[in-house]
Amino acid sequence: MEALGPKDSLEGKLNYEGNMRVEGRLDGEVHVTGDIEIAQGATVTASLEAAGVAVEGNIQGTVTARSKLTLSGSGKLIGDVHVARLQVSDGASLNGNVRMGGFE
Repeated sequence: MEALGPKDSLEGKLNYEGNMRVEGRLDGEVHVTGDIEIAQGATVTASLEAAGVAVEGNIQGTVTARSKLTLSGSGKLIGDVHVARLQVSDGASLNGNVRMGGFE
Protein backbone atom coordinates (compact mmCIF):
# COMPACT_ATOMS: atom_id res chain seq x y z
CA MET A 1 0.00 0.00 0.00
CA GLU A 2 1.36 3.39 -1.01
CA ALA A 3 1.07 6.31 1.39
CA LEU A 4 0.89 10.06 1.15
CA GLY A 5 2.82 10.93 4.33
CA PRO A 6 1.80 13.40 7.04
CA LYS A 7 4.00 16.17 5.57
CA ASP A 8 2.99 15.41 1.96
CA SER A 9 0.33 17.16 -0.08
CA LEU A 10 -1.11 16.57 -3.54
CA GLU A 11 -3.30 18.87 -5.60
CA GLY A 12 -4.90 17.85 -8.90
CA LYS A 13 -6.29 14.69 -10.47
CA LEU A 14 -5.04 11.28 -9.37
CA ASN A 15 -5.85 7.89 -10.92
CA TYR A 16 -4.26 5.18 -8.76
CA GLU A 17 -4.07 1.42 -9.33
CA GLY A 18 -4.15 -0.45 -6.00
CA ASN A 19 -4.62 0.55 -2.36
CA MET A 20 -3.62 3.90 -0.87
CA ARG A 21 -3.26 5.56 2.54
CA VAL A 22 -3.47 9.34 2.98
CA GLU A 23 -1.80 10.84 6.05
CA GLY A 24 -1.29 14.36 4.66
CA ARG A 25 -3.37 16.65 2.46
CA LEU A 26 -5.12 15.77 -0.80
CA ASP A 27 -7.08 18.23 -2.97
CA GLY A 28 -8.78 17.59 -6.31
CA GLU A 29 -10.18 14.46 -7.92
CA VAL A 30 -9.12 10.96 -6.86
CA HIS A 31 -9.94 7.59 -8.44
CA VAL A 32 -8.49 4.50 -6.72
CA THR A 33 -9.09 0.96 -8.03
CA GLY A 34 -8.60 -0.55 -4.57
CA ASP A 35 -9.21 0.78 -1.07
CA ILE A 36 -8.22 4.16 0.35
CA GLU A 37 -7.61 4.99 4.01
CA ILE A 38 -7.81 8.57 5.24
CA ALA A 39 -5.69 8.60 8.42
CA GLN A 40 -6.44 10.61 11.54
CA GLY A 41 -5.07 14.12 10.99
CA ALA A 42 -5.32 13.86 7.19
CA THR A 43 -7.38 16.37 5.21
CA VAL A 44 -9.02 15.54 1.89
CA THR A 45 -10.94 18.11 -0.15
CA ALA A 46 -11.83 16.14 -3.25
CA SER A 47 -14.19 14.11 -5.32
CA LEU A 48 -13.15 10.63 -4.20
CA GLU A 49 -13.96 7.23 -5.72
CA ALA A 50 -12.59 3.88 -4.51
CA ALA A 51 -13.66 0.31 -3.81
CA GLY A 52 -13.51 0.82 -0.05
CA VAL A 53 -13.08 4.08 1.87
CA ALA A 54 -12.02 4.14 5.54
CA VAL A 55 -12.08 7.56 7.20
CA GLU A 56 -10.30 8.48 10.44
CA GLY A 57 -9.49 12.04 9.30
CA ASN A 58 -11.46 14.73 7.46
CA ILE A 59 -13.07 14.65 4.01
CA GLN A 60 -14.96 17.42 2.29
CA GLY A 61 -16.40 16.46 -1.09
CA THR A 62 -18.29 13.76 -2.92
CA VAL A 63 -17.39 10.18 -1.97
CA THR A 64 -18.20 7.03 -3.96
CA ALA A 65 -17.37 3.73 -2.23
CA ARG A 66 -18.16 0.77 -4.48
CA SER A 67 -17.97 -1.73 -1.61
CA LYS A 68 -17.98 0.02 1.81
CA LEU A 69 -17.53 3.39 3.50
CA THR A 70 -16.34 3.22 7.11
CA LEU A 71 -16.29 6.30 9.35
CA SER A 72 -14.34 5.77 12.57
CA GLY A 73 -15.02 7.73 15.75
CA SER A 74 -12.54 10.44 14.70
CA GLY A 75 -13.78 10.57 11.08
CA LYS A 76 -15.56 13.62 9.68
CA LEU A 77 -17.18 13.75 6.25
CA ILE A 78 -18.96 16.74 4.72
CA GLY A 79 -20.46 15.92 1.34
CA ASP A 80 -22.69 13.55 -0.54
CA VAL A 81 -21.88 9.84 -0.57
CA HIS A 82 -22.83 6.94 -2.82
CA VAL A 83 -22.05 3.63 -1.16
CA ALA A 84 -22.81 -0.07 -1.31
CA ARG A 85 -22.51 -0.37 2.50
CA LEU A 86 -22.03 2.20 5.27
CA GLN A 87 -20.55 1.79 8.75
CA VAL A 88 -20.52 4.78 11.12
CA SER A 89 -18.85 4.51 14.53
CA ASP A 90 -19.90 6.45 17.61
CA GLY A 91 -18.34 9.91 17.51
CA ALA A 92 -18.08 10.09 13.71
CA SER A 93 -19.62 12.99 11.81
CA LEU A 94 -21.45 12.74 8.46
CA ASN A 95 -23.11 15.82 7.00
CA GLY A 96 -24.55 15.22 3.53
CA ASN A 97 -26.86 13.05 1.48
CA VAL A 98 -26.41 9.27 1.44
CA ARG A 99 -27.36 7.09 -1.51
CA MET A 100 -26.97 3.32 -1.09
CA GLY A 101 -26.81 0.60 -3.72
CA GLY A 102 -26.77 0.63 -7.48
CA PHE A 103 -23.32 -0.95 -7.99
CA GLU A 104 -23.84 -3.91 -10.32
